[in-house]
Amino acid sequence: MHMSWKLQDAKARFSQVVNDAIALGPQRVTRRGKEVVVILSTEEYENITSNKPTL
Repeated sequence: MHMSWKLQDAKARFSQVVNDAIALGPQRVTRRGKEVVVILSTEEYENITSNKPTL
C-alpha cells in the first residue's frame, strides 16, 4: 500500500499507482523530494469538484 511515490517509481509502476488510487485513495508523487502531483480516482475527483453546498 503506497500513498506516496517517487516519480521514477510511479512511472515504472503506473498501473499499480492507478489501481492504488482507485482502491486506496489519492496517491502522491514526489520529484526531488517535493510533492508535485496527486493521482486520484475519477469518483474522488468528481466528489471534490462538484458544486454541492457544504454546511
